[in-house]
Amino acid sequence: MRKQIWALAISIILFASNRTEAQWTGKDGWVEEPATKSLNVEGDPGHAYLDPASAHRGDDGLIYFNESSNVSRPEEIGKVGFMKDAYDCGKNIKYMCVEVGDWRNDPKSTIDAAHDPALSVYRKYLCGDDSAK
Repeated sequence: MRKQIWALAISIILFASNRTEAQWTGKDGWVEEPATKSLNVEGDPGHAYLDPASAHRGDDGLIYFNESSNVSRPEEIGKVGFMKDAYDCGKNIKYMCVEVGDWRNDPKSTIDAAHDPALSVYRKYLCGDDSAK
């Protein structure tokens, strides 16, 4: 009897953990950016997602894309922390919150992605390859 109770308890825990993880795997094509850094959130930034369907090359050679950052629940993907960012595939630099202004020369709006765990995600979905330069 005791073994059956333990087996049931372990089964419930495993089922619940797999279901929770599946909720975070993405929504409507959004791709999770692992361990993404956020410029405007202190502490744990929650989850961040990029929209590969929004990625396009600008006249300046940068890849522009939409991102949803500091997402705390799966249903918030694409609604919370929504911003337009840019990525330089040659320099491995991510520019965050691209708007009017001198964001390229503002160190507060750039992240050196060469030292960022999300680099492989950026390169795959934004630059079209899987290599980390």
